[in-house]
Amino acid sequence: MLVKSELEQLVCKNHLDSGNLSLLTDFFVKHPSVYLKDTSHSNRYKGYAYSLLAELLKFLETHSVLEVLGSCHTKFEELLQDAHSFGFDKDWLDGVERRALVPDIQVSQDALQKLLDSKQQVTKDVEVLHLKISILSQHVEELKQQLTSSEAVLERIIQQEVVLSAPIGY
Repeated sequence: MLVKSELEQLVCKNHLDSGNLSLLTDFFVKHPSVYLKDTSHSNRYKGYAYSLLAELLKFLETHSVLEVLGSCHTKFEELLQDAHSFGFDKDWLDGVERRALVPDIQVSQDALQKLLDSKQQVTKDVEVLHLKISILSQHVEELKQQLTSSEAVLERIIQQEVVLSAPIGY
């Protein structure tokens, strides 16, 4: 409750965006150790610190390990470095860094690139196969219509043959 009260006070003083309030409040319920311990900082400083933490949390919610290892690596490193600078819990930040940069699966940059290249090639292959199946499905439908039509013509021919083959009688 103390944390929420301080965050609400920062929002009221326009040092923290109100959109970050629920995100941070929920986060601190799960991770109270990350809360700024040093209370001597100004409200403006705390607002900057918590805004940065909210940005880091949003980043973690929206980016994958692949993105962190690839195109978003620099952004992730900057956010972590800034969070360390503000004095947030080192153990928690180190844990985040380990989960993002050293996932359970050890992947080299070359292996990651090969994986992404393979994904791109297989995606193209799947698209081509979908197109071929679509074309074949259309062709099958045309053949079914031709078959139905030919069967109807054959039925009429058989009926005429039956009529012509029947004894004339007297």
